[in-house]
Amino acid sequence: MSDLVVLGCGMVTAIGYNAPATLAALRAGVSGVQVLHWDDIESGEPLRGARVSLPHWSNGVDKLADLVAPAIHECLQQAGDTPPEAIPLLIGVAHHARPFRTQQLDETLLDQIQRRLGQHHHPESALFPFDEAGSVHALIAAQRLLFDGRAKLVVVAGVDSFLYQATLDDYIARRRVMTPGNSNGFFPGEAGSAVLLGKSGPGERDELHILGIGVAREEATIDGTKPLRARGLTEAIKQALRTAGVAFNDIGYRLTDLTGEHYKFKEAAFAAGRFDTAPRRSPNDGPSELWHPIEYLGAIGAAILPCLLAQAMHAAQHGYAPTPLALCHLGSDEGERAALVVGPKRLAVRGTA
Repeated sequence: MSDLVVLGCGMVTAIGYNAPATLAALRAGVSGVQVLHWDDIESGEPLRGARVSLPHWSNGVDKLADLVAPAIHECLQQAGDTPPEAIPLLIGVAHHARPFRTQQLDETLLDQIQRRLGQHHHPESALFPFDEAGSVHALIAAQRLLFDGRAKLVVVAGVDSFLYQATLDDYIARRRVMTPGNSNGFFPGEAGSAVLLGKSGPGERDELHILGIGVAREEATIDGTKPLRARGLTEAIKQALRTAGVAFNDIGYRLTDLTGEHYKFKEAAFAAGRFDTAPRRSPNDGPSELWHPIEYLGAIGAAILPCLLAQAMHAAQHGYAPTPLALCHLGSDEGERAALVVGPKRLAVRGTA
């Protein structure tokens, strides 16, 4: 079977209004985290986060549509001769368990995006309300659409925002947000991101291949009481590596959804420790590099996976990727874990395994 490939990308973030600007800023280490207009309910000090300076301030579904529609449009412009109406839009959004989740999100977001794009969306277009894992579900659905012949190209997108007062207050009360009194938290952010997906062809296009996908569930969630052993993430990585036909030590860098909370850093370290067993050439020859763009973008929830894929493609195309192969991994508060091996064409990868 041909690989699923990333053909293009689009982004709207706190550090750029399109993919080239955002990816250049990420490469340069430019941060969009700054003082917000919301205050910490305990200290009264302003919160810090990453807000997108949209031309017109809005809230609710309108803001989410304003964030993701330009990112989708950016992808559609890279679709060649395929008309936009023939390209399904599969979009990851916030989980239904999100505190004070945007009202009417499921019912109206696609219509709001359609209005901004000025075109009817494909009948297979759908939302996937699973936080960070939403775009993973969308990716798997895109794979089915492409290989069943129901679409030639698919856009997988994600959009999210934590910048609502009630939502922030709830996360602060649970000590999840970075505040003057809590160093074990995340900086809230917002973003829309998207990737254009297709099947690999016989040519040598400058594209990123998704070589393996793994999904699993973690029982020891961040709000739970069970001891964390990273079994879910370990299993997801194992599946992705097996599907790609490579070993963990073939991976030169990992792109992750680490937010600054200790939980995710420990989980990533535990999982990597189960695979990273190769002997070191020197004492300074450590494990694969760990990239976490949320350091610059703030926590962007459901928008993270297209962002990671876009960054991996940009790094490969511009020659700053440590190695050809990369591992993307992420997880949601609800316990879903996913991992993807990405890199060049499968035949080249087989030679390195």
